[in-house]
Amino acid sequence: MPVGSWLTPRRKGAKDELEPAQAALLVALQQGAVLKVHRTVDGDKVHRLHQAGAADQEIDGALVVALADQGLVQSNMKFPAATFLLTDKGAAVATHLSGASVEPAGPRNYR
Repeated sequence: MPVGSWLTPRRKGAKDELEPAQAALLVALQQGAVLKVHRTVDGDKVHRLHQAGAADQEIDGALVVALADQGLVQSNMKFPAATFLLTDKGAAVATHLSGASVEPAGPRNYR
């Protein structure tokens, strides 16, 4: 789903469109899912999407890195399980993709 206008300015050579899996992850985060990166005993990172009423889903780390590189998600840098949050830019893109104005609970809109 092309949303290149939301992703500018971009570094030279970067893609201008979100892949379907990236778009789906942004929308899931907008709708209340929680994305965490867990460390194994060996130090490997495992990204998991936690959704109420559903089994945890492992997410490709490259997908998360791509969203972070585009400034759409950011980590809270906690150990051993950091949580990724939508940035303001990521929330705007997710709203555009989903057509819904739902805002995820987070540090910017907690009530």
